[in-house]
Amino acid sequence: MPVRVSVLGAGNGGCATAADLMGRGFPCTLFDLPEFDAVLAPIREAGVLRLTGALGDRTVPAPEITTDVREAVEGADLLVIAVPAFAQDAFARACAPFMRPTQIVVLTPGSTGGALAFAQALRREGAAEEVVIAETLSLPYACRKVEPNHVHIGGVKRNLPVAAFPAIQTPRVLSELETIFPGALVAAAHVLETSLNNPNAMAHPVPALLNAGWIETTGGDFRFYTDGVSPSVARAMDALDRDRLSLMASLGLEAVPAIEWDRRLYGLVGATTYELNRDSWVHREIRAPEGLRSRYLTEDVPFGLVPIASIARQLGVETPVIDLFIDLASMLLDEDLRAAGRTADSLGLGGLDASGMVEFVTTGRR
Repeated sequence: MPVRVSVLGAGNGGCATAADLMGRGFPCTLFDLPEFDAVLAPIREAGVLRLTGALGDRTVPAPEITTDVREAVEGADLLVIAVPAFAQDAFARACAPFMRPTQIVVLTPGSTGGALAFAQALRREGAAEEVVIAETLSLPYACRKVEPNHVHIGGVKRNLPVAAFPAIQTPRVLSELETIFPGALVAAAHVLETSLNNPNAMAHPVPALLNAGWIETTGGDFRFYTDGVSPSVARAMDALDRDRLSLMASLGLEAVPAIEWDRRLYGLVGATTYELNRDSWVHREIRAPEGLRSRYLTEDVPFGLVPIASIARQLGVETPVIDLFIDLASMLLDEDLRAAGRTADSLGLGGLDASGMVEFVTTGRR
């Protein structure tokens, strides 16, 4: 019997996922919250989604469209949740009353700690303990919505790690996901591996902050990666990444540099962070944000860097560069991003040492 899929979130990632599935003859449902019906309306009215880029230029039938969360959840075996990290809690609260023990939820991506945060939210709402929550390391696509029913996919990732919480369920999750993302995913050790390799936290905040004047003066009228990642900005990105790699090592995880993920996921080349960003065929046309209050800071700092720093602090790992950029982002946005972000405590990791954290994410037990 075919796996029934609902894609939750009609932004860049959700529309890319729905269009890809529909284009391969895999029917699905596309849901967003009622307050975002205006995002869904053009797709509903057109009856099609337009795809351009790495998956070819074509028009595919629109998925089933709904703002009824009960319809989206009860009608699916697999929920693909493609929303910003700051929206994951709201989606968990909306979905919880209608979830069944046999269902799988996969966050694409989880950002840093997404599966753990989603699990905490479901439990608070009384959802079945047996619901399996998984996350991918990154969105499966490099994509942007060009028009309300037109999504451009600049690249499709391969060898994308996925893990379930608890990790003993990862083989089942990978088997189910293989039917809709064939050959694209590989198993990670557990959700700490996917979360702490969150590439957006390494790729976005540093160039955004070090190009703050250029962003505000031009309204983001430059290529974020190609023009914004100069040799000195790249050195700062590498320094930030070294803090993260120290935390990975303390948990017994493979310390994979951020630059290596670009090679693995996209097949990009470049000996250094600067060269890879300068020459990236996937990212070369991506523009900078129009202002500093963009997801590059409002999401990737509190839901990316802040939980990394919090987990590291609990384990006694120093993260001076990460702390520096959290403070800088908080200052420029005039907002305490630490207070707004995820922490080891909020993710259910409070009070655990490294071995305790690994045991928890592997078995689900403290």
